[in-house]
Amino acid sequence: MSRENIAPDKIALLATGDEISNGDILNTNSQEIAQRLYNQGMHVGMHMTTPDTVTEIEQAIYFLLQSHCALIITGGLGPTSDDLTRYALGNALKRPLIFDETTWHAITERFTKLGYGEPPQSNRQQALFPQGATIITNPHGTAAGCQMQHDGKWIFMLPGPPPECLPMIETTAIPCLIQAGLQHTLYRKNWLLFGVSEGQIAEELDAIAKPFSCTTGYRLFYPYIEFKIYSNHEKDFAALLPLIEKTITPYLISNGKITASTALQETLKQTNFTLGICDQATGGLLEATLKSPENQAHLYFSTDKNFPHNMPHIVITGLDDFWQGKFDLNQTWLKTSFTHNNATYTIDKKIPFRGKRVKQYAVELLCYQINQFINEKIY
Repeated sequence: MSRENIAPDKIALLATGDEISNGDILNTNSQEIAQRLYNQGMHVGMHMTTPDTVTEIEQAIYFLLQSHCALIITGGLGPTSDDLTRYALGNALKRPLIFDETTWHAITERFTKLGYGEPPQSNRQQALFPQGATIITNPHGTAAGCQMQHDGKWIFMLPGPPPECLPMIETTAIPCLIQAGLQHTLYRKNWLLFGVSEGQIAEELDAIAKPFSCTTGYRLFYPYIEFKIYSNHEKDFAALLPLIEKTITPYLISNGKITASTALQETLKQTNFTLGICDQATGGLLEATLKSPENQAHLYFSTDKNFPHNMPHIVITGLDDFWQGKFDLNQTWLKTSFTHNNATYTIDKKIPFRGKRVKQYAVELLCYQINQFINEKIY
């Protein structure tokens, strides 16, 4: 399915605030909201961020409403001079702001319960809402939100703090958007791949997927590639799945997002023995990655190759080029020897050399190999 095909019922996200646009804090709201909408089978469109100026917020609202059927705005609903979202929204929709006595009473009551006395007059702006809006109460703060329809499009104006905003998403925004018919049956699956370049695998997988009404997606987080497909068409999705899985099998780490190191940590929690590891390659990164209070009794890291009798153990050498500072190479070596019940087998493998990241690559590869060793040779 071509990515030129734009979903007609996309939902836009707008986060306001100097602290976001200046990089002082991360815009976690949009990430979390987008994930929750996506999990409900909704199409998420553009994400935008603006500083705290009426003109820029107003322009962003106007722009996003041109190509989206719904808009969720977060931030800028406090009592201070830089909380300007409600004014920008009123301007963009050409709706006057109306003072809501019920909201003001709730603000006053909250101040009294917290021992602050009467709220300052600056808090009165938190009781202003665009004409015709339905107010969304906020049990966790003074900034109530609101929802409304404008030219057939749903608009939500919500506070910025996640403990206040996200409950409103769950209790109000998502149910409203579902009722508006924006929820679709979305078939999707993702895999975690290792040991293949993004360009190499993408070209092959996109060619396989092209005849089907499915969309492919990629996310690179070294040394992994997350590959995903999603579709609203059950038959196409079901037909494409086995073709994809056949192609990615040589590189498959997990169905989902479980990395090799995470999988090994879980395996170690279930073991009834202690595994010895002599790591002379990663400079302690393997130990730092694996050890936790839950599995440390099952791991014995040693600086030499001598282990107690009958203890299954692993000796890791290699990455000499890294430690010698030879950063102009494309590949280096990693050697792993596994011993159990007096039998030893060795994997001597070339791995990509990407500077300092080679240690990260080596650790994830070693975790995958160790997990195989435990499952195939010990159990």
